[in-house]
Amino acid sequence: MSSEKKENDYKHTLNLPQTDFPMKANLAAREPEMLKHWEAMDLYGQLRAARQGKPKYILHDGPPYANGDIHIGHAMNKTLKDVLLRWKTMRGFRTPYVPGWDCHGLPIEHKIQQDLGPKLREMSTVEIRQRCFAYAEKYVSLQSQQFQRLGILADWSEPYLTMKPGYE
Repeated sequence: MSSEKKENDYKHTLNLPQTDFPMKANLAAREPEMLKHWEAMDLYGQLRAARQGKPKYILHDGPPYANGDIHIGHAMNKTLKDVLLRWKTMRGFRTPYVPGWDCHGLPIEHKIQQDLGPKLREMSTVEIRQRCFAYAEKYVSLQSQQFQRLGILADWSEPYLTMKPGYE
């Protein structure tokens, strides 16, 4: 059996370059380290500082609803916008990106109605709105973390939220 294993072991017959790169990418372990490194070095802040005084390129981003985990549509949308902004940055533009969320509207109210069921009829309008705001806050935080895990560069500390009175 061991001779059969040696006969089928073609790894040593390949003529490949020798590198220090590991054969296994180990992305699940390396990705969080890379994101922490970017955050520690303030990569987004450094990019902004390097382009100070340059022509501005603004990408107006239609915000997602804060009503659940991100899905493939969110990932594709944000990734494409991130790629475009990085390209424009490399072309010499100042590309501020402020992420935002739509924290009002039917999608959030519908989720709250589903969660509360018949209890909804016993609650005041103020109590329902408070539930909607708490629900939206929860998913703003969660989606922000998920977008950051995708490597999207943005001013995550100061997003625009439609439920903030200053935005209204």
